[in-house]
Amino acid sequence: MKSLAKIGGIKMKLKNSEISGLAEFLTKEKLGGKTSRMRTKFLKLLNEAINEIEGFRKELLEKYSKNDDEGKALIKDNSYVIEDVEAFNKEYLELMNEDFIIDETESKREMLQHIKRILDNTETEFDGAKAFQYDIWCEAFENLKYEEKSESPE
Repeated sequence: MKSLAKIGGIKMKLKNSEISGLAEFLTKEKLGGKTSRMRTKFLKLLNEAINEIEGFRKELLEKYSKNDDEGKALIKDNSYVIEDVEAFNKEYLELMNEDFIIDETESKREMLQHIKRILDNTETEFDGAKAFQYDIWCEAFENLKYEEKSESPE
């Protein structure tokens, strides 16, 4: 009997700054059947992370914005009025450079393999910064590996 064994706790890892671009790319790909379902499952994970990051960004905006007379964050023309831009930018950069990690567990293996195939087989053409971004996504999935392991019957 054969089973798939995980190699050394491998994880799919991207920076927070890279996941919204991946989500946008995957959303635009025309897919059908099981591959489309696996993409949807993966996009749910990405969207949860994107919403969490957006929540942290809003907290930073409120933390570093000027306050109005009522002590609330001052907003002009639909933008926060930031009091300490340097401190805000420093913390925001730290947030965006944090790792977004998905453990390569048996339950996520099939989904991650489908996403890897989408990336490998896309007919989308990339240039400039998008080409570098695409390479980063591909490398994250290339690091996910399973090996066939034979189990002896007892």
